[in-house]
Amino acid sequence: GLMKEHWNERYQREEYLYGEAPNAFIYDIAQEIEFQGKSLAIAEGEGRNALYLMKQAQLMNRTMVKKLWDYSDIGLAKAAARAEQEGLVIKTECLDLNEADWQANTLDNVFCVFGHFPSELKEKTLQGIRSSLKNDGWFVGEVYSKEQLHYKTGGPPVEDLLYDLDDFIHVFGKDHIHHLFLGEANRMEGKLHTGLCHVIQF
Repeated sequence: GLMKEHWNERYQREEYLYGEAPNAFIYDIAQEIEFQGKSLAIAEGEGRNALYLMKQAQLMNRTMVKKLWDYSDIGLAKAAARAEQEGLVIKTECLDLNEADWQANTLDNVFCVFGHFPSELKEKTLQGIRSSLKNDGWFVGEVYSKEQLHYKTGGPPVEDLLYDLDDFIHVFGKDHIHHLFLGEANRMEGKLHTGLCHVIQF
């Protein structure tokens, strides 16, 4: 309903809402970890992170199968057009995460950059991701923490849509954690994410 219209309207207005470059943390972690295999990017909008990761994999002759989920069909159409331009093959699915069908042990990687959901859906989504990952699979991303409310440099101005460390520890606390960061970062991503902010990276 309303959320979908909201995002469609946003994606229609700007050429690239968050710019074309990948998120800085995604860029850094892709230099460190060689992602490959069956990958899903959720709340991936125009695809800037997914396409970057695919390109990296391609450069290194790694095989990466990529699926993008978002509930804006316009954001996804832009991602698909850009993928085609760049000779990358992606699958896009316009989907409300409430209806997501998480299949156990099927994914090598799940990426989520600034995917913000109400607490009930957040918990359901994180549990879904946990069950869908294969052993040794990666869950990678960056989101705004609840502290971000004071920074006003991007993200939803609603506490329920933001994250705290417990959200991750609760679901992934018994897993191997390669990197978990809570703190300040500078982000220059299009017009909507600009300046000093407070994030969680995982």
